[in-house]
Amino acid sequence: MSKMYPVNLILEGQHAVVVGAGSVGTRKIEGLLECDARVTVIAPEPTEEVLTLAQSGRIELQVREYQPGDLDTADIVFVATNIESVNKRVYEDAVARHLMINVADKPEVCNFFLPSQLRRGHLSIAVSTEGASPLLARRIREKLEEQFSESWSAYIDLLASRRNRVNTEVPEHERKNYWEAAIDGRVLSLIEAGKSKEAEELLDSILTEYINK
Repeated sequence: MSKMYPVNLILEGQHAVVVGAGSVGTRKIEGLLECDARVTVIAPEPTEEVLTLAQSGRIELQVREYQPGDLDTADIVFVATNIESVNKRVYEDAVARHLMINVADKPEVCNFFLPSQLRRGHLSIAVSTEGASPLLARRIREKLEEQFSESWSAYIDLLASRRNRVNTEVPEHERKNYWEAAIDGRVLSLIEAGKSKEAEELLDSILTEYINK
């Protein structure tokens, strides 16, 4: 198999078709909604969570088997069924339409794989074994969760909140030095200790230092 090309997709407003809505399909649907995709689900036996999403208008749900033509308006396709014939048929239909398709746990009928992903606000860390061992990718992600606590979300938000000032007020030749100082661990340590105000004050003092250089 060729090497994979890692990429982050912008799915806002894109039409994602999900075939199958068991526990695995439900997780796929929830992930797509987090990315503001427009989701259509086709499944004869959807979970209660999927039914609730449909009732609230967050997804379009077709409670039936997959049919030819279901991919006509799709931009991307996800399949989560245990029926090999369905997996193969959806894959063939998607490939014929030059669509990206992922079939859960079936690398032979995929043209892209989903990494095991850790999110901390704007921080996203993806781990992939290129379909060789999804369980191993999950185990590695779990180890990363221990290293990157929830504090990283607030930390990155704080750094981002000063970015415009850095780009407009810090001399261009000093910007890299500013960012090196801002991410040297001091600000993060304060946030992890629950000292958000002190972290903000420290970052502002670093910013003022480099503005005045």
